[in-house]
Amino acid sequence: MIAHTRRLLLEAVRIRLRADVPVGIYLSGGIDSSAVAGIAAHLVKEEGVSMGKSEGETADKVCCFTIGFDETSGFDESGESELNSQVDTEFAVIAQRTAEFLGVKFLKKHMDESTLADNFEDAVYHIEHHNNDLNFVGKYALSELPRQHGYKVVLTGEGADEHFAGYPLYLPDYLREEDKAVAGGLAMTSGKREQVVSEQDQVIKNMYEGIGGTSRYFDETSLKNQLNGISTPASMMAFTPPLSMFSRSIQEQYGSIDILSTVSNNIDEETKSKIQTQWHPLHSALYTWGKGHLTNQFLSCLGDRVEMAHSVEARTPFLDHRLTEYVNGLPPSMKLRYSPTGDHSPENLKADFIEKYALREATKEFITPEIYTRRKHPYTAPTTYPVDGPVHKLLVRLVNKENVENLGFLDWTTIHHLLRQAFGDGSAEERTKGFRLCLCVAEWIVLAKRFNIGPASRG
Repeated sequence: MIAHTRRLLLEAVRIRLRADVPVGIYLSGGIDSSAVAGIAAHLVKEEGVSMGKSEGETADKVCCFTIGFDETSGFDESGESELNSQVDTEFAVIAQRTAEFLGVKFLKKHMDESTLADNFEDAVYHIEHHNNDLNFVGKYALSELPRQHGYKVVLTGEGADEHFAGYPLYLPDYLREEDKAVAGGLAMTSGKREQVVSEQDQVIKNMYEGIGGTSRYFDETSLKNQLNGISTPASMMAFTPPLSMFSRSIQEQYGSIDILSTVSNNIDEETKSKIQTQWHPLHSALYTWGKGHLTNQFLSCLGDRVEMAHSVEARTPFLDHRLTEYVNGLPPSMKLRYSPTGDHSPENLKADFIEKYALREATKEFITPEIYTRRKHPYTAPTTYPVDGPVHKLLVRLVNKENVENLGFLDWTTIHHLLRQAFGDGSAEERTKGFRLCLCVAEWIVLAKRFNIGPASRG
């Protein structure tokens, strides 16, 4: 299974290097983009494959692009941050070490707070929807870099987490039922399994609460039967703006809507039947996330729209249909691999599982030992900024009473409180939650202005 995954990955990258323009690669400190870069470097060196069609050095030279956030803001994208708001300033350093290991050209786009603020409104205009993180602004600015150096096509790593189970939120759904492909694996009685799943759901709930999200949807029971009890839909809704942000008329009109039904309604009835009767819960979770967040968010505001804003075509080897179809049929244990460490406390149980196991093994020869052993860290931007800094001034300018009331669907008193909360003296969790919600409001205001949208009216 690993050998065939490797063959399909090699072919997926090889196909996407065919172009009549130079082809580059987005490289971060994670395994997804590192694997793509490593495979591309292997194909160039060992098989004489060209990085698209170009003149001179670039025809046989792999060129990688990365973004680095200002260390003073607490985050560097070339390093990664756990979903628990802990920051890691080594992302760019890791990406550079990978580039040096591969012997490829490495170009970095530096992002400080001023650059984030300066690019915010244009980035919102191009993505055309809200996002609770400034990571899309970083990706928007990064996409300028290839064009500046003559590259019109880049390879990216999107899709690996969705097919190989890369996110921590998948663990409860993996544990929800026995994985019969594992001989002598995580054997548990039904009572013990329910306890462990409940504990891991709580770990994920705590994680979201710690980074400004909400855990309120984990306790909803409306989708238990439709989607076989998986908790991934609750993770997908963890950053949904609360009803209290909205005007009274909006609350009256839409307050009774079951938000999780949006996730369920996005899935056709034939697939729901498979989720209920055939698929392992992990595969149900992967499908549900891929059909929702991957398609409507990650491939949008972190992919195609910010790249095409600079006329850069991004190609995604992990979404190659042959690879996708094969990986979707792999057993759950080839994605989340049980490898006990001895510490089985609820908070540390995830250390007993190796995410993206098949991908790690299939690409081991193309990546550094550091990348091979490094655990998943998602791409996120800083959420803490100083008062009177560029980001604070941006939000104060946009999120004012006139702009909020002109939208016609928000409650200004609540929004004003959130803005003070985002830059106040409260806990880190409170500031982060306020900041993420204020970002959404600012983005709605930008979209209303850029697209000349009038105030909302009931009916």
